[in-house]
Amino acid sequence: MKKYILLIVLVFSFSAIYSQVVKQGERFENVTVIDNKVVFLKEVPLKKNYSKEFNYNLLKDWGKKNYGKDPFISSIRYDNKNFEIAAKSRIELLLPVNSKGVSEKVVMRYRINSFIFQDKCVLEVQNIAFIYQNQSSKERIPKVFSAENFITNEVIDSVGDYQELKVNTRKSALYFVNQLADDFAQVFAD
Repeated sequence: MKKYILLIVLVFSFSAIYSQVVKQGERFENVTVIDNKVVFLKEVPLKKNYSKEFNYNLLKDWGKKNYGKDPFISSIRYDNKNFEIAAKSRIELLLPVNSKGVSEKVVMRYRINSFIFQDKCVLEVQNIAFIYQNQSSKERIPKVFSAENFITNEVIDSVGDYQELKVNTRKSALYFVNQLADDFAQVFAD
């Protein structure tokens, strides 16, 4: 029995070490992998002296503003019973200038889940994929890369195809996720 308890404690401690949960005022600096998936988690405290329902309405309004306007770009679902929203979206990332002096573009698809848990609201960005079409190439079909195979530390550290594109995509993805997290945190700021 003690072996099982020790094993469970070790598993949870290792997952806590390798996951990056940022709190209010902190920024994402690394691409974290949880259960073989790239996931960004942001926790912010709820507005004090307000009900859970009031805070959930703030979250819903933020979701409508960011993901409820254009059905060709994003979609949103509300779970009023569990105080949760989920959205799928995409954004075009402008990458830093590469060694050839060109600033390329990559489309990033992602999913967010946001929910109220105890006295905080959690934002989770996951299911990230990048769609890349080289403008100078004759290929008409764009390439799709999952975040797990394109922007993680292991992939960036290994030498391979699209190395500079991977590094620049990672920079732009982290910038976007930080902007999204900052906007999210402002909803609950006092």
